[in-house]
Amino acid sequence: MASKQQLIKEVAVELGWTQADIERALSEYGNVSTKEEVIACCVRYAGPALKRFNYQVGALKKASDKQKDIIAKLVEKLTNVECFYQSELVPKLKSTIDEQANYIKDMLRQFPLISGK
Repeated sequence: MASKQQLIKEVAVELGWTQADIERALSEYGNVSTKEEVIACCVRYAGPALKRFNYQVGALKKASDKQKDIIAKLVEKLTNVECFYQSELVPKLKSTIDEQANYIKDMLRQFPLISGK
């Protein structure tokens, strides 16, 4: 008699299913000892249980796609903010700081320090 794992491999190849699908079918419908019992579990599983599993997988993929969209939008916003800082805000701040530094230098030239008193 073949082991349960060997039966799973044989039926998976025969039906074109993954071993994980066969194991889900067996966990849903009980213990088996023959290839025919494994196939019978797969047939029972192929109905409502497989449909329910596929809906769950579909829901997870849908949620994952929504999360990817949200992440992509956030990355785009962050990139736009970063570009704004690099291209507009930082140069304007630097020019303002330079102007203020020049203004302070000019004022200091107009009012020399009184020394020697």
